[in-house]
Amino acid sequence: MSENTAESPHLTEWHTYSLQQSAGAFLKANIASEEEVMTISNQCFDAWNRNLAAEPLFKLAAIEDDDESQYEASIERWSTMLASLVTPIMPPAPFAAKMMTPNGFYEKHEPIYELARSLQCPILFNEDADVLGLGSINPVTATIFAQAVHAYISDTQGISPYITCVRLNYESWYTLTNKHFVR
Repeated sequence: MSENTAESPHLTEWHTYSLQQSAGAFLKANIASEEEVMTISNQCFDAWNRNLAAEPLFKLAAIEDDDESQYEASIERWSTMLASLVTPIMPPAPFAAKMMTPNGFYEKHEPIYELARSLQCPILFNEDADVLGLGSINPVTATIFAQAVHAYISDTQGISPYITCVRLNYESWYTLTNKHFVR
């Protein structure tokens, strides 16, 4: 592992697991080289150790192209490829940017908010803690975050929530992460 994985109050096993799974999927889908995966890993661990947000697929787009206007096409192509590697296959949700921010849910479940913010994986809707929807540009991140949310809700509320995951396009993801996580 990278030296950036040293103990940090902001870095959790969910961060590490999400990054490991994303890296493996990037390699399996042939969208990143070993060197790019190492660079992305170092960047993500560095950000998370400093309590900053980081999304591996976004980091890959930034490595691949200096022109941010090109991120959308690359991320959409890669997201579709990654979606075929997760079960169940995640549908796209082009309408997601119009959804309301679940501020009450985030306030009630601050650890979920903090993990969602750091992984850049917003909660799209909730019915208390029983039914939740979340999304990301990275289907792998969404899947791991859903597992983390399920574990947290099960442990703290004693219920097994129903969680739906969707793929966000770059524009929706960018809008939602700014709307949800910039306080």
